[in-house]
Amino acid sequence: MIRRIPDIAALDAWWSRSRHVGRPVLVLALCLFVGGCIWAASRMGLSLRALDPRALVLLAVLAPVSLGYSALGLKLMARAGGTSIPFSMALGTSAMATIAELLPIPGGAIVRTGGLVKAGVGLGRGSALVLLAAVLWIAAGALGAGLAVVRLNAVAGWALLGLGAGGGILALAWLATLAGARFAATMLLYRVSGLALLALRLKLAFAVLGVVFALVETMPFVLATIAGSAAAIVPAGLGVSEALAALAASSLTLSGAAAFLAVGVDRIVQVLLSGLIALVWVVRDRRPLP
Repeated sequence: MIRRIPDIAALDAWWSRSRHVGRPVLVLALCLFVGGCIWAASRMGLSLRALDPRALVLLAVLAPVSLGYSALGLKLMARAGGTSIPFSMALGTSAMATIAELLPIPGGAIVRTGGLVKAGVGLGRGSALVLLAAVLWIAAGALGAGLAVVRLNAVAGWALLGLGAGGGILALAWLATLAGARFAATMLLYRVSGLALLALRLKLAFAVLGVVFALVETMPFVLATIAGSAAAIVPAGLGVSEALAALAASSLTLSGAAAFLAVGVDRIVQVLLSGLIALVWVVRDRRPLP
């Protein structure tokens, strides 16, 4: 996809360098992920028959909803860049970005930026919008996790709240300077709604394993998922998000194995359905894969 976008040689070079660096890291991350899932399933004594099929179906239904959410974000950023992007293109780009995050580093950001550039947004502006949207996403996750754990662990809770507030204010101020206060407020609302969607997905992922608790209690795992994905050295945070979730669970007196596996189940469902949508998009428009 990137190679079909004209006049972005710097982006193409970034992609090529990242691809070579990311391969050995991806292999290590896959080993961590697969090994961790096997350990977690063994620790919980789980089998395929023990999984809740209704929760799994609902989780699968949320996968295209999540892609639609990502597509909406691309449309918002394109509008901030002074242009527009068709929803079908935004949806396909989001699906490709989800898959690309498992490839070189940072594949997802490259694909999203490339999609904005192809829609007519300048490379510098598009890169800044993608970066600031990511910072705001991390900040929102930190705030949500801080609110969820502050009563259980005041030090960790207030630290997360401070980091989230600081990062969020910085990102919003920069977004307001770049595209106006209205766009910054819209992106804040967009990111908060995204937290709710991710929390619901993780709640269902836990339910697949037979673990049920309140929606707000998923917020530390929401942050683990976001923070792991933001770890640029590991493609898509593969294995890192799951490990962070297991650590968060231990501090909340929950099963670390269940947390690792729940985040892994959510990842597998999202990647499989994103891959299916990306394949349909590629075949329909005869686009090359990233």
